[in-house]
Amino acid sequence: MSVPSRIFFTLILAVLATSLGAAPQRTGDFTLIDHQGDAHQLRKYGFQNAVVLVSHATECSENIEMLPRYKILRSTWEDDGVSVLMLNASTGDSLDAIQSQAQLYRIDMPILLDETQLVAENLGLRTAGEVVVIDPGNLHILYRGPLDDVATSSDDVGASGDEEIPTPMADAIRLAVSGNTDELETQVADIHPASGCELQFPTREQHAADPPDYAEDVAPILEQRCTGCHIEGGIAPFAMDSHQMVQGWGPMMREVLMTRRMPPAQVDPHIREFTNARNMPLEETRTLVHWLEAGAPRGDSEIDPLAQIEPPASEWNFGEPDYIVEVPTFDVPATGVLDYQNQSIPLPFTEEKWIQSIQFIPGDRRVLHHLLSYITPAEFEREVDEAEDAAGFEFLEGYAPGKEGGATFPPNSGVKVPRGSALQLSIHYTTFGQETVDNTRVGLWFTEDTPNWEYQTQPVSPGNRSRNIMIPPGKRHHEMEAAYVFDKDVILHGLRPHMHYRGKSMRFSVIYPDDIREDILNVPDYNFAWQPTYRLAEPMRLPAGSRVVINGAFDNSEYNPGNPDPDSVARGGLQSWEEMFIGYFSYHDAEERSEQQKPPQ
Repeated sequence: MSVPSRIFFTLILAVLATSLGAAPQRTGDFTLIDHQGDAHQLRKYGFQNAVVLVSHATECSENIEMLPRYKILRSTWEDDGVSVLMLNASTGDSLDAIQSQAQLYRIDMPILLDETQLVAENLGLRTAGEVVVIDPGNLHILYRGPLDDVATSSDDVGASGDEEIPTPMADAIRLAVSGNTDELETQVADIHPASGCELQFPTREQHAADPPDYAEDVAPILEQRCTGCHIEGGIAPFAMDSHQMVQGWGPMMREVLMTRRMPPAQVDPHIREFTNARNMPLEETRTLVHWLEAGAPRGDSEIDPLAQIEPPASEWNFGEPDYIVEVPTFDVPATGVLDYQNQSIPLPFTEEKWIQSIQFIPGDRRVLHHLLSYITPAEFEREVDEAEDAAGFEFLEGYAPGKEGGATFPPNSGVKVPRGSALQLSIHYTTFGQETVDNTRVGLWFTEDTPNWEYQTQPVSPGNRSRNIMIPPGKRHHEMEAAYVFDKDVILHGLRPHMHYRGKSMRFSVIYPDDIREDILNVPDYNFAWQPTYRLAEPMRLPAGSRVVINGAFDNSEYNPGNPDPDSVARGGLQSWEEMFIGYFSYHDAEERSEQQKPPQ
């Protein structure tokens, strides 16, 4: 751009700054899944100079016509640290329609699924085809409006004769690339409105006319989705026991809803249904966020529903256990690194038992990070950890972050406890700056009769388990894969991904004997703090010869907020600052145990 044109553009910005009198609008952080099942968090694009979002709708012909220019936009700026993504907030689009269009027109950029429309609302989008330029470092919206007549570098802008056309979008990107976004004192949003297909926001209009009521609309959602953990004595950092408490935590609640950290619904809801995935319905998310954005008003109800919630009558989920294992107490120091503690506790049963349900109650949740439990012969002296094969061990269940409450195995199945067995525990304690004593308990509930199926868990990990992990420092996307072949027909019930703080994503798939591949579970935004075993709502039959595969990725960069040391090579190991890569498949045989296998009653 020539000097006169730059002066002209600077004058435009000065006039806009004077007339609108505002610094760039700041958007909130958000996380969305794209049409291929990958997660995108705005803050994690901090390594880029700018993020450009193009509003998308499959039925919008303008979007299709502009596709070549979107691709030019990306190819022009990608080497300058600019990510170009599409954002679909159209209420009429399905995932199938978006995927079909992406395949048909070879759209090779991520299409983020804004199914709640909350991100589009926050960005002020009005039409498909509108473009938003964001500085991911400070979350400033640098530009919102149409794609420039010339979507490439402002140095190439020109027109017939001596006249040159200002390109606000391209210049906003240029300033972001140069690191001089302070020059852009205001966004050029409404000066050049974007043409395109108008987006409809029915829920926003509904809530504007009839705002959500705390007692009638909001409190029931919080009670059903949140108060299981957000209760006095629960694992959450505060109890949702009154409107005042919720209102005080309102800004944080909105943030964790927008970034999908809460509820801890890590599972991609588009693949399969899981009974404990914790995905919040879209309408409920909209209701909560709109209410929080309105200041979390109390409403007119004299009764506060959250204040009426009674704590559980018992700490045991299924009533008093048939047998309680008292884990020997362990003194946890204030600081230091602790080796895994291995405990072998004899079980005093004089006849074979079958465990139907199990629950772990930590003595001190602050220090009990996780434990694994196995059934072994009482005289078995070998120790086991999750980084090696457990030959001679029958896996029972585990306690890990997010696995609060008891676990019940599928109907008419259980884990066998032969006479003369022991409960082997591999326990990981972490220090938190204060001495304490842990006295964890394990509750066991038995089946009344011998079940038809023995419930089992198969860990799947690379060769030598997780010992061979080596992630270069600063690497944002380090992929790994592992597989296992079932040699008999099985019924798959549960899956659990396990990585540590650098874990980014993990996908579980099956390749059937006829080479057809099917995704089973996708966790696109893995969170080390939540590691439940996801229970399939509809169990899957895997025929003999089925190859189950786990594909995952690690983020060892500074843009992973949980990374303990982005400047070091991350290696495999037992401690949390090291890494693991394991997928657990819980199943039972497809065929019933024969009568000859069943002991006499």
